[in-house]
Amino acid sequence: MVFGVTQELIPFYHLYGETFMQWEPGSVHIESIVSRSRILGWEIKPHRHHKLAQIICVFDGEWNVELDDARFNLSGNWLVMIPPGVVHGFQFEPDTQGFVLSINSDFLAELLINSEMPSAQEALWLPQPVEFSDARYIVQFQQVLLSLDDEIKRGEADSRTAIVHLLQLLFINIRRQQRLESLQSDSSSRESKILVKFRALIEAHYHQHLSVKDYADKLFISVSTLARICQAVLNTSPKHVIRQRLMNESKRRLIYTRQSIDDIAITLGYKDVGYFCRQFKQQEGITAGEYRKQHAV
Repeated sequence: MVFGVTQELIPFYHLYGETFMQWEPGSVHIESIVSRSRILGWEIKPHRHHKLAQIICVFDGEWNVELDDARFNLSGNWLVMIPPGVVHGFQFEPDTQGFVLSINSDFLAELLINSEMPSAQEALWLPQPVEFSDARYIVQFQQVLLSLDDEIKRGEADSRTAIVHLLQLLFINIRRQQRLESLQSDSSSRESKILVKFRALIEAHYHQHLSVKDYADKLFISVSTLARICQAVLNTSPKHVIRQRLMNESKRRLIYTRQSIDDIAITLGYKDVGYFCRQFKQQEGITAGEYRKQHAV
């Protein structure tokens, strides 16, 4: 699968191809795959969204998926979770049936922080495909998507409440598919809120190379508390989460842009290009140059 990107940088869109569309906080959008992909030859080239989390659902179909440097060939009933900032592209078989659900990330984070949607936590953290293993959930998922689409279009009184409840059903369904344990206890709910805020801070400051203590101070918690929460929920350290965000961005730029390695290091806030190169090799096992050659598009 080859996706061609000629721009210096990976294109950012609100919705694919709609760079300047105004996206109001709290917005939720749903459309069929056919409506946008048919006119594009069933190929969505690599791009990313700054303020959108997306769920792409395909029912009884075949498609190729690109998520950052990972590629998947999916067949059957699948959905793909796409957090904000993740580079993604698709190739669908003609007449593929499914939906694209786009949710403003600020709105989603607000729901998480207010404990309105604890089951949506993974949507903000992990880009991943999820297979429907039970036919009952496929029917339920389709019904909720159609109800959500109808609610968005009608925009009647108490629409926000209805939309939130329908989104809750969707994410509960997804969580069941993932077979994750619920985070419903008071302590887990608090930890979930802290992680959402931690991620938002990383997105805003990762290029400034703040320390774990800097982030802990902004969260008004101790370094040890942040470390405990990251280990318990994400099974990793805060330092690794911060470093992984930098590595993810560097890999995206190595694959999808024409920036030199020196320019990438400078763009990401590294004062020493040599240090960037050493850190990249230490984490990925190969040099930045080798990585670019292996993943050339």
